[in-house]
Amino acid sequence: MRNRIAATLACVVCLAPVPAPAQSPSPAASPPAAVAPAAPPPAPAAGSPAGDAPASQAEVRALSEEVRRLKLELSVPDVITFGSYQGQGVGASKVHYQPKGLSIGGYGELVYVNYTDARPDYAEVLRLVLYVGYRFTDRIVFNSEIEFEHGAKEIGIELAYFDFTLLDPLILRVGNVLVPVGFINENHEPIFFYGVFRPKVDRVVIPTTWNQNGIGVHGDLGPVRYKAYFLTGLDAFGPEPLQASSWIRNARTGASGPARTFAGVAQLAADVGPATFGASFYGGDAGQGATDASGARISPTVLLGEVHALVAWRGIQARGLMAWGSLGDAAAVNAALGLSGAQVIGSRTWGGYVEVGYDVLTLLGSSMSLSPFFRFEALNLQAAVPQGGVQDPALNQRLYTAGIDFKPIPQVVVKADWSLTASDAPGTLQQWDLGIGFVY
Repeated sequence: MRNRIAATLACVVCLAPVPAPAQSPSPAASPPAAVAPAAPPPAPAAGSPAGDAPASQAEVRALSEEVRRLKLELSVPDVITFGSYQGQGVGASKVHYQPKGLSIGGYGELVYVNYTDARPDYAEVLRLVLYVGYRFTDRIVFNSEIEFEHGAKEIGIELAYFDFTLLDPLILRVGNVLVPVGFINENHEPIFFYGVFRPKVDRVVIPTTWNQNGIGVHGDLGPVRYKAYFLTGLDAFGPEPLQASSWIRNARTGASGPARTFAGVAQLAADVGPATFGASFYGGDAGQGATDASGARISPTVLLGEVHALVAWRGIQARGLMAWGSLGDAAAVNAALGLSGAQVIGSRTWGGYVEVGYDVLTLLGSSMSLSPFFRFEALNLQAAVPQGGVQDPALNQRLYTAGIDFKPIPQVVVKADWSLTASDAPGTLQQWDLGIGFVY
């Protein structure tokens, strides 16, 4: 019987949907040619097991229902039917709203940059990202993000974690996680932020996208969302050397790296009417066992804290963020990296921005969105330098970005903007950007 059931299931999967039975020939049709009667099926051999008997109609119906259920579990619902889960993007959140089974999503960004100076203009597929998740049970979920960047020149895992729901307000997360600092690091899908590129503060003060291996808990306590993770530490002496112009960005270890020193991070956020408020703090050792020329261990402590707020009300969206960072034992780090003068990594840094946009199509009650916006950023990547270092005036910056975002549907956005970067050094840098982004 088991063999017959397996064969029947294979037929249902391969042949569904079953075509309608052919209609009987009309009376005017010529009669079919005579056909010799089919030979009767061979009698079962003596002693053959009863399990070789044909499946009953009830068993076939049961198998058909099971196939239908599996097809529903493997379907891919529309991302806009969901929301953000614990501050993540809507695409990354899909599996958390899936009743059971497989979830597939993703996002992409295509950009064109035109500089007003001698820098070469360029166009590229900036990112193509695939989310793959699976809900095993009501309490066990797997989620992952695989990213292809810069025309697939860079391929990496940006998250891969399991969530185990212990209690409704207490969820254990294990794996490769996005470090919960600021807005953009956890929600960096292009429909979420204004402009073709993410704010610079979210790229060099907070090194978005920033993911580390670790374990922790998260959940909701009334109106407050919390996250607390124990993580592998940054690596100040990794394969990509640190640079003054990007602070600790090249110390990220992502989905694969040393685990000799560790770090911790905690975040609190709350929704109050149309506003969201949050704050986070990260601290850890970025030495990963490195030593100086004398054999003494270098243990640079990285501290990073930030506060942020967002208001979305009747077509207006405004947000602001302020972040501060420090690098301990910066003199030993710079000496080990062979950096001196204005090239040294800052021992202290800060940055922040405010931005506001307005969806003018809300005045017409349209389902589309057309949002002019303006953003101001200020940051200093060498607010302080270790003894012997020199502050580079070009790293004390102010950025002005103005542009417009158009969403024909919530999942697709077309962007255009102009930005100007000024600093304590002479001159300014300007550029025009065009882009298109999508999420599914």
